[in-house]
Amino acid sequence: MDIHVSTERLGHILNNPSLITMDALELFSFLMGLLYWKKFSGTPVIWFILFLGYNFVNEMISALVYITELVDMNFVFYNIRYLICFTVYYGLYYKFLQKSSFRKATIFLYVFWILIYLSFILSSDFFSEKPVLAAVAGDFFLIIIILFFLVETINNTDFSKIQDSILIYISVALLLSSVIQLPVVIMTYVGWAQITDASNSLNTFFGIVRNASFWAYCVMYIIFAYGFYRAKRPQLVNL
Repeated sequence: MDIHVSTERLGHILNNPSLITMDALELFSFLMGLLYWKKFSGTPVIWFILFLGYNFVNEMISALVYITELVDMNFVFYNIRYLICFTVYYGLYYKFLQKSSFRKATIFLYVFWILIYLSFILSSDFFSEKPVLAAVAGDFFLIIIILFFLVETINNTDFSKIQDSILIYISVALLLSSVIQLPVVIMTYVGWAQITDASNSLNTFFGIVRNASFWAYCVMYIIFAYGFYRAKRPQLVNL
């Protein structure tokens, strides 16, 4: 099979420092998770660490497919990732939540999200379209679930020991990235096509907005890595 490397696409990746930095920090956070694997062994946190590894490999494969032009679009890699991503995130919080009402609400939100995701699969081209509604809903529901955990933590945790909780670091990082990612997803994937023929200033503005999400992810991965190092083994885990 003749594989053609697109110098234009390769240049687009190499000339995007935020994207390269994000991938490097993503790998770093995964390696930190592996380094402290023993600390979290036997807890749901290991699934989160494994997800970080999967996510990095997924990024590398999708980038390879993109620059070699094996397919026109590499959306399929990200569309599959959404299912794994939100399943891991929601499942992680479900395992740590203590209140029955919060746990039931988490299940409800996950089932609701699955229905949105399945609707996209049945009504759209899974290989060439992005599930905008599922992405937005997934991040919005994640914010709600994180708030469940934070409310529980405020009510039940000794604040002098709050820095020992890995879920606190994960929550802060995900909350930061989700709050920034929500408007970016909407503006980029809904509004971007509408301004492709607009003025250069508008295109520049949307490019800055898009890059903001990459830098938010960079901060997120740094917090993950620090959390693996700083946090102690979780004591209260619903298995």
